Amino acid sequence: MSHIEEAIIRRFSGRTIVVFAIAVAVIGVLPLLLYIELGPEDGNPIGLGLLAMAALPTGAVIAAVGLIKIVVQFFMRRAK
Repeated sequence: MSHIEEAIIRRFSGRTIVVFAIAVAVIGVLPLLLYIELGPEDGNPIGLGLLAMAALPTGAVIAAVGLIKIVVQFFMRRAK
């Protein structure tokens, strides 16, 4: 692991990472949901769908990293 990756991982808690992941997923899906609700009935929001398709898996991977960090922090505290 590089020095930069280690510094980033140590700087943010697992909870912060999970909150960031949820924010990424919501920000990626929200434009599509708003377009469905407020846009024209015959619209075809391909770009917004692609954004949602990219944001949800990205948010899920980031959330998984955050959850793993939470578990590791839990066991590190117990070991002390």
